[in-house]
Amino acid sequence: MLPTKEAALNVTRNRVNLFALPGLVVVLIVTQVPFLITVLMSFVRWNMRRPDLPVAFNGIDNYVYILTDQDFFRVLLNTFKITVFSLVIALVLAFLLALAFNRKFPGVAIARSLLIIPYFVMEPVIGIVWKTLMLSPSFGINDVVARAFGVAPISFFSSDNALKTIILLCVWQWTPFLFLILLSGLQSLPEEVLEAARVDGAGALRQIWSFKIPLMRPFIEVAGVFGLINLLKVFGIIFVTTQGGPGVSSANLPYYVYRTAFYDWQAGRSAAISVVTVILTLIIINVFFRTQRDVRER
Repeated sequence: MLPTKEAALNVTRNRVNLFALPGLVVVLIVTQVPFLITVLMSFVRWNMRRPDLPVAFNGIDNYVYILTDQDFFRVLLNTFKITVFSLVIALVLAFLLALAFNRKFPGVAIARSLLIIPYFVMEPVIGIVWKTLMLSPSFGINDVVARAFGVAPISFFSSDNALKTIILLCVWQWTPFLFLILLSGLQSLPEEVLEAARVDGAGALRQIWSFKIPLMRPFIEVAGVFGLINLLKVFGIIFVTTQGGPGVSSANLPYYVYRTAFYDWQAGRSAAISVVTVILTLIIINVFFRTQRDVRER
């Protein structure tokens, strides 16, 4: 008796699942095993600077410490500000740039290529270039422009401006990436819909607000998710420019994990902060997805 079509499909699915099993095992080993080790470390007291002291189990003391530490909540607020403000500003700039470059003019390909260069620059390099060549009040372009206008140069890395400067650098790095996503969305819009809107008398602003933005919502969501994930884990820019200072005024959660581990030498406490960071990241991403789903259902 010949097998039915449904049975053949089930056999094919089982074979596909078996083929995917090695990749799934590798992903679990690479991602979940280190996280499990981090969770176990978060329940121990381990001062890496004092090898004479034993590594001892101390329950939830690490979590109690960080959840009652004022610096932790300051860093948490900094992370929220860096992520939200950078993402919103980068999305708006990326959309405006996508509108500007979604047309044909001489040199458009070269202009697009130059525009996406910041995305391919590593975070530490971005920090070094901006800190020394651009924003330095002693010998950077900041100093040159200030002297030209006869004013004092701005101290971009002071306690009042450090966090704003970090946001500026994050926007500079990630706007090109979001620009690529949104530009691809604009180029995939159905031309007949936009042509019908123009025939009906819709102006440029009306077309953008009533047609382009609603049709591009899936691309905006994708750009928002990728931007959110990458901005939550910014580290190199902060490490090179401000090192979280003055104090913790410009530190975010990833840098605070590093600082706790390699400045305070508290491995268990650093692991606890890492676990809290992962939990908060998952909560934020889930809230983002649910918000987008609610907007689509309206």
